[in-house]
Amino acid sequence: MDDVASLRPKPDIAMVLGALFALAGYLMPWFKLGDDYEWWFSGWSYAGLSSGGGWTLFTFVWLAVALGAALWAGGSAAAAMTGLVATAGTLVMSSAVVAVSFAMVPEKDALNPVANLPFGLGLPVLGIGLGLLLAGGCRATALAVLRAPAADSRPAGV
Repeated sequence: MDDVASLRPKPDIAMVLGALFALAGYLMPWFKLGDDYEWWFSGWSYAGLSSGGGWTLFTFVWLAVALGAALWAGGSAAAAMTGLVATAGTLVMSSAVVAVSFAMVPEKDALNPVANLPFGLGLPVLGIGLGLLLAGGCRATALAVLRAPAADSRPAGV
């Protein structure tokens, strides 16, 4: 009976919300090169590229792993740690995609050409989601480790 109960999802809400916010922020528009420029830089734009954007799809894979792990992270140290690893993977891949996007900004006479770009809400939402996912994963891992000795000290059959 206990084995079946341990297989049931026990989601960590912070991690689930963090993964969903990170996904939304990754898909939402980040910035475009100017007001007259048609194409917004975003994870959605890269995912839709017919050539050259395939490597950016690994971000979706990491987010899917993080979301899946978040569903069991409330009751499993292994799931919480898997979620943390997936969060790190998401951070690396999404940072690389955003860095490549900023590399497309042409040099201008202004000291900070990035400050003059039209921005959307994608990057702040992505940052909030990744922060929440990371904090939730750390908390879920710590709670699972703290619960483990208590579970080991119970009498057999309880």
